[in-house]
Amino acid sequence: MKAGYGERMKTRATLEELATLVGGKVEGDGSLPIRGIASLEDAGEGEITFLAEIKHSRRLEKSRASAAIVPTNLPSFPRPLIRTPNPHLAYAKVQAFFQEKPFSPRGVDSRAFIGEGVKIGRDVSIYPFVYVGAGSEIGDRVILHPGVCLGESVQVGEGSVLYPNVVVMDRCVVGKRVILHPGTVIGSDGFGFARDGKKFVKIPQVGIVVIEDDVEIGANCAVDRAAMGKTWIKRGVKTDNLIQIGHNVTVGEDTVIVAQVGIAGSTEIGNRVALGGQAGVVGHIKIGDGAMIGAQAGVGQDVAPGQILSGSPAFPHREWLRAQAAFPKLPEMKRALAELEKRITQIEEALSGQRSAVSKGPDRA
Repeated sequence: MKAGYGERMKTRATLEELATLVGGKVEGDGSLPIRGIASLEDAGEGEITFLAEIKHSRRLEKSRASAAIVPTNLPSFPRPLIRTPNPHLAYAKVQAFFQEKPFSPRGVDSRAFIGEGVKIGRDVSIYPFVYVGAGSEIGDRVILHPGVCLGESVQVGEGSVLYPNVVVMDRCVVGKRVILHPGTVIGSDGFGFARDGKKFVKIPQVGIVVIEDDVEIGANCAVDRAAMGKTWIKRGVKTDNLIQIGHNVTVGEDTVIVAQVGIAGSTEIGNRVALGGQAGVVGHIKIGDGAMIGAQAGVGQDVAPGQILSGSPAFPHREWLRAQAAFPKLPEMKRALAELEKRITQIEEALSGQRSAVSKGPDRA
């Protein structure tokens, strides 16, 4: 379990060991010692870099790295390599390998507030100025950074990390190995009001939020509690920063949500869905498994599984591309249409004059 960023535990590995870690194939000296990983431009002697796409191979030629992670179809290259079908995934694994540091629990700081009846697991790190409400349960190896606030009867599963100023409101559930980045709020009231004449009356939000295992939620996100029942973030969901998830929303497994997406209440999002940045989703609709929603799309109706949508209002992506290609030409098309209408009018007037002359017939003597 990572305890954060900082001093590395593993300062060196051979190229062969790294290849085994990522499931790649070594080309060159497998005993080459590697002390870290860096970008193509920044890597130096003793470090490994990675090339995600062959089209950037010239940048690899200029790199000072001792070795590189590359696609399997890269042509022969005069440098030790790890070939893999997914260099980006391999990079992630190698970076995590070098960044991992010894797990060293801090225990419960005396300046943290722990309410009555709180259950705390083993090897936790609870930093100064953390607040844990009465009846909450904190699992083994949980890390609560300064300023974290847990309401009453909150559950946090083992191995989870809550960064500074995260708030989890009463009765909400955070699963195992969950990462909540700074400033995120779990379980704020859903946006529910009933109109009474000219005024609005608040609808009590009495449900909870359930976050399953292996979820990561970015900084300054808001996941609202349900009006009744639960707002449900399923296993493996990953969100960027500045995400709004309304009350009673369900987000399916392994879904990815990019920055500034807003999801209105009671929407059901399937498994492995991708929502592009600044997309907006209205409430009470369903987005099927594997659907992809483009950046800044406005989704106002159900989306079939596997469908790809763009635009606002959203429609099929290929049609949207054709529409985007036509859009810059609209002023020219408008002028051409106006000219065509003018010519048609002139032709019609000329034909009308000819018909009028024919209807009168020839002059009689």
